[in-house]
Amino acid sequence: MEIILQEDYPILGFVGDRVAVKRGFARNYLIPKGIAIEATTRNQKLLKHRLGAINAKKIRLRSDAEKFGEEIGQLKLEFSLKVGEKGKVFGSISTKEIEKALKDKGQEIDRRRIKLLEPIKKPGTYTVEIKLHSEYSTQITFDVLAEHVVTKKEATEGKKGKRRGKKAAEMDEAGEALEASAEDEAFEADEITSEEQDAGEQA
Repeated sequence: MEIILQEDYPILGFVGDRVAVKRGFARNYLIPKGIAIEATTRNQKLLKHRLGAINAKKIRLRSDAEKFGEEIGQLKLEFSLKVGEKGKVFGSISTKEIEKALKDKGQEIDRRRIKLLEPIKKPGTYTVEIKLHSEYSTQITFDVLAEHVVTKKEATEGKKGKRRGKKAAEMDEAGEALEASAEDEAFEADEITSEEQDAGEQA
């Protein structure tokens, strides 16, 4: 059945839009909640009166949307993606992250109004459209930065390298100790030989 929205409803449209929905959804939810009215020829005077009020509201909401659009257009948003050493990107930026970033800035916008064809999976500068009214949309531009991270594999390789370095250092220390020991033994042998020679000469 056809209805006319009396309130903005993200999955259907904006105030004054005429849309087709399932009868049960309209009868059991949209109409009782005052979100929409049935678009029929019955009671034309009432419908005409309601349409007049709806259109007036639609004009007012557009003006509000334009002001709101100017505000969010000045916001500076920044996101980051984790990037491995070989350029592999972990994660993505979706409408959910954009919605949260706007909320953190004090601006409540349903993510279904954010037009993003697919999640962002690489660093760069992006511009997305946000539909604030049936007749008005705005755009926001933001940066996605690369945040270098050490992956599990890289961390493992790093640990192996440290272990190799430690082992080499230990081997160097052991070698130095052996050399020192050999020098001591040679020195002692020289002393013994000298003493024996002195004793022989005295005899």
